[in-house]
Amino acid sequence: MKNDIVKIGIPVYENTNLYPMVKDESTNIKPIKTIAKDGVEIWNISFTSLDCTYIETVRHISAEGPLPLDVFKKRDAFDIYKAIVVHLSIGDSGVIEFSDLEPFLKKTAKGDALIVDANGYTEKWLKNCNDMINVDGYNLGSPYFSVPAMQGIIDAGVSILAGNFPSFSNPNTKEGFGIDMIAEFYKNMDNMILAPLINLDKIIDTEAILQINPLVIEYCCGLPCCPIVYQGELKQAFSRYLLNL
Repeated sequence: MKNDIVKIGIPVYENTNLYPMVKDESTNIKPIKTIAKDGVEIWNISFTSLDCTYIETVRHISAEGPLPLDVFKKRDAFDIYKAIVVHLSIGDSGVIEFSDLEPFLKKTAKGDALIVDANGYTEKWLKNCNDMINVDGYNLGSPYFSVPAMQGIIDAGVSILAGNFPSFSNPNTKEGFGIDMIAEFYKNMDNMILAPLINLDKIIDTEAILQINPLVIEYCCGLPCCPIVYQGELKQAFSRYLLNL
């Protein structure tokens, strides 16, 4: 596993619409100049900050608080975090309980990232939809954290909550749709959510290094990003770097 790098971000796919309840339009990728007609090739890409893997702050649900770039700029390590990685096989209920996370939360230090792989969720959808997710069931069938699980995450001091599914609170209840315990999580305004992810099955280490790699867009509460997980020797090198900050 020497110098193992795992790319865990969803690419920007044509016709993808990860959150159809938010908008009607899908991602649109079209050429506006071609070599055959114009001598150059230029593409127009239209998508929202939620149509690929994104990193967001409290500003997603509040008019006050820092934006992702504000959080990163405060940190000596910018967008690099120590991460605890959890692989779960959960039942049909889709609920992630505190007992599922407890052994891993004990390894988590304040300020760490927690990356949760629940049933390889998004990767299965991409395969079934031929790399296009544009149906409501993707969100409504999402795994999600129970209230005790979210409280455990908050109590452990997790700064980056990440997963391979789109709804961290119960998407089937009005009270649970991204507001209740997510708002509690965001009471620490430097906390952020990173989702949805793929390729988490390729991460072998329980403790790894996460680099988020955001697209730099000023004044945006949710940034498209290309997160990477480092294992093996690169993980050791980044771990030493974090210790020396």
